Amino acid sequence: MAPDAAAILALEDQRFQAMITQDFTTLDALIAEDLRFVHSNGVVEDKAEFLRKLRAGERRYLRYAALTRDVRQEAGFSFVFGEADAEIARPGGGIATRMTYTAIYRNAPRPLLFAWHSVKSPTP
Repeated sequence: MAPDAAAILALEDQRFQAMITQDFTTLDALIAEDLRFVHSNGVVEDKAEFLRKLRAGERRYLRYAALTRDVRQEAGFSFVFGEADAEIARPGGGIATRMTYTAIYRNAPRPLLFAWHSVKSPTP
């Protein structure tokens, strides 16, 4: 049985919070081993690289707030289509951005983030 939409959004909120607080144990538990993470600047990372950059301080999420989200489920996956505001610190300077994203959670044996793809949203 697929998790309901509220459960998926709660996991996503937990992941966003773990990114901000640098709770790497929680992040590791919420992300699939075969993660494909496509950042809004086009950089593609797997789970190991994504977590390595966070641990090394190459990227630090200061704020990550979902603005809109719609959950759809099909064939063992939950898809979140959303828009978020984020503030990210990097050694070369910070970024404040609004992005449109798709998060894909593989539902079994428990929901884990399997893929993320974001693009910068047009200026509102």
